Amino acid sequence: MVSYFQQFVNEPSPQPSPRGRGGLRVWLISVNVFLVFFLILLFNLGVLPVKNVGDFVFFAVIILLFSLYRPGWAFLFFVGTIALENVNLAPKELGLAVRPYQLLGAASLLAVSVRYLTKRLSFTLPKWNWIDALVLVFVAGGFFSALASSISKGIAFKQSIVIVSFAALYFLTRIFIQDMKDVRKIIPYFLSSSVVVIIFGIWQNWRFVRGLSNFEVMPGRPNATFSEADWLGIFLVLLISFVYSILYYFQNKAGDDEEKISNFQFLISKQFPILKLNNLKFQIQNFFLYLILTLLFLILILTVARSAWLGAGVVSVLFFVFCVWYYFKNKNSKILRIPAYAGMTFVVAVLAIQIFGLTNFELGNRIQSTGSGLQEITISCLPKSELKSDLVISDVGELEQYGCRHINLEEIESEKAKGNSIARIKRDDPNVSIRSEIYQKSWQQIKEHPILGIGWGNISQILGTDERGAGLNASNIFLEIWLGSGLLGIVSFIVILGLILMQGIRLLHEGIKNQESRIMIFGFFIILSLCAIIVPNLFNSGIMLGFLWIYLAIAQIK
Repeated sequence: MVSYFQQFVNEPSPQPSPRGRGGLRVWLISVNVFLVFFLILLFNLGVLPVKNVGDFVFFAVIILLFSLYRPGWAFLFFVGTIALENVNLAPKELGLAVRPYQLLGAASLLAVSVRYLTKRLSFTLPKWNWIDALVLVFVAGGFFSALASSISKGIAFKQSIVIVSFAALYFLTRIFIQDMKDVRKIIPYFLSSSVVVIIFGIWQNWRFVRGLSNFEVMPGRPNATFSEADWLGIFLVLLISFVYSILYYFQNKAGDDEEKISNFQFLISKQFPILKLNNLKFQIQNFFLYLILTLLFLILILTVARSAWLGAGVVSVLFFVFCVWYYFKNKNSKILRIPAYAGMTFVVAVLAIQIFGLTNFELGNRIQSTGSGLQEITISCLPKSELKSDLVISDVGELEQYGCRHINLEEIESEKAKGNSIARIKRDDPNVSIRSEIYQKSWQQIKEHPILGIGWGNISQILGTDERGAGLNASNIFLEIWLGSGLLGIVSFIVILGLILMQGIRLLHEGIKNQESRIMIFGFFIILSLCAIIVPNLFNSGIMLGFLWIYLAIAQIK
């Protein structure tokens, strides 16, 4: 065993991400897709997590040996599994959850460390920067808060260690993704596995509306591979900003290639075949990207996550404004096709939901309740009930005095068969009052502990649990961080976001000034995706999502 271990360590290290031949690349992407598919399947069938510690250790050692042999490949699969948030590999005896990307990430980081110490690492490590230091300050803030916590030091320390694991994944990404070429290499793995997750989420709701087993946490709201629909929504908004950026890149690249060919950089006899081939390639790429965008809009609507809807709206408006600006600056009307086609994909997604009956939610009512604070519900009343149709109630408990009760849409026919009358009335949206109470209690804790906070996870001890028994969080990423890691954590996090925003603006300006489309588009992607993460998290606390930490690392590329 030791000799095999030494052989893996002494094997010359490949580049962080294999460029390789086309065949190898296709093989790796295929393995990535099947890996994600089978992990989802095995988890939902109850095969995962593994049943005993011995089996888990065995698989962990296999993954470590694989990472030592090909750390770059292990990192690619780490990126590919980043969306598998609710898939747990660890047995109950360990007392913690280990996601596939965490195991692959830990193995990759250990493999890089071993190769570095044995001087077998074939690429240089990135230079230290301010954001790296701020990430460490952010982590330290959690431990200081845990030490000072008067609620539960045990929970706070345990959650602080979890934050350390995410910070380690941040540094792992910094090691492997050091320039834009590295970013381009991981895109197929991230995108292909994301498609699997999207299809699984749509399948969940398709099964739900037909009364079949669907693995949804909240009935009628797909969560795919996330613990709840709102987390999936944040991921989808980030994906939408990602697809927008790629569409823009391909449109710009197609224009540049056409200009080069037309400027007689090729023989006239060869110009038309090359143009035709390039145009075909461009159309195929666009077809798949718009198909993915359609699926993204479709599942985003199905999540009924209003915070994610708002995030997608902000991202889409920013993208539209940017395309209009580019049109007036360069007089390139083709660029306006992107938001136009994106709008069409949204319409197709809405029509598909209606035609195939993919949700029981009344989406219009969901949107309307966001502005009015009133939610329309369906009720069943006894035949002699005297209920006014314009009645507005605060809580469904008030219905008892009228001989009525709140029912789901699928119960309508059975209630009619009993001779009961069906009506629709309005009630105060419970989400508004719940969030208001959460914000008040969270802010009260911040006022009482403004410097050190109360430690990660402890706010749930104060807020209580939801209907599923899961602990409530602060429902705002900034409040959650302030509570979890005190002033050190919130200040360092805000500065990190500010530095990333400045980096995006700098790259955007540099790309425009030097007419470097790749730099310009990457800068715009940083800004767009930053909005995609921040806006939904104004109503959620997604600090412990793996893709957030990968984004923080990638956004620093210069």
